[in-house]
Parts: sequence; structure tokens; C-alpha cells
Amino acid sequence: MKPLRLEMQAFGPFRGKETVDFEKLESSLFLITGPIGAGKTTILDAICFALYGESSGKGRAAADLRSHHADPTVETGVTLDFSVGGKTYRINRQPIQEIRKKRGDGTRSVPAKGTLWDRTACAGSADDGIPLAVKMRDVDEKIS
Repeated sequence: MKPLRLEMQAFGPFRGKETVDFEKLESSLFLITGPIGAGKTTILDAICFALYGESSGKGRAAADLRSHHADPTVETGVTLDFSVGGKTYRINRQPIQEIRKKRGDGTRSVPAKGTLWDRTACAGSADDGIPLAVKMRDVDEKIS
């Protein structure tokens, strides 16, 4: 599996939307480096969460991956574009989360979501591609 593009929203320490474009790297071998607290583990957590619905470490549950700094109306989610065996895919996952209601006071529970697309024939990043799975169980099955 080769990561191509990772987009995180309200995920880990990132309050807004952050994108890592792996395609801009000149080599397929790279090192994720930086000072403590820079977000290295968050990048790995986001990739693992996108693929498997859980973080890279045992101490962090999927429901705990939401940024504490995020706007309470913004939904947490991760989108990963990746390639395997000459095909390109996009996967999007959102953990179960509490966000502010659009009207009135309080919060509402948003269930976990996941979608997997085949993007092999797509040009550009705007097109999601052909949906392969739109339910969490189906996404998990296809990824396995």
C-alpha cells in the first residue's frame, strides 16, 4: 500500500483541515520527523484509522481521536487516497462523535461512517470515483 494523499479534519491536535500530499515526495521511501508534539503519530493514527477504523496505538480509541481544539460544529474525519497493485482507492472514515446541534443548545451524536471508492480511472482529486462500499461493515470487509 502506498499512501498518496491524506486529509484530516478536526483530528488529533489539528483543529481544522490538514492535508499531507505524499505524491509530492521525490522518493517512495520517506521519514516522518519533527519535534515532540508536532503530529507525527497523528499522521500514522489517521492512516490506520482510515484503513482499519482504529488508531495505531492501544491507548487511543477511535472516539478519542477528535481534536479538543476543533469547532464544535465541525465533524471529525479522515480521507486517504492510496494505491495497491496498480489500482487507486479513496477511503473516508468518521468516528462516532458528539457535535453541537445546528439548532438549539446541546450536542447530538453522529454515528461512525465509512466509504470506499475505486479511483483508478479518475483524473484529479475532486472526483471520488466508483463507490465500492458505503457501510462500515462492507468497508472493513473490502479493506481486509
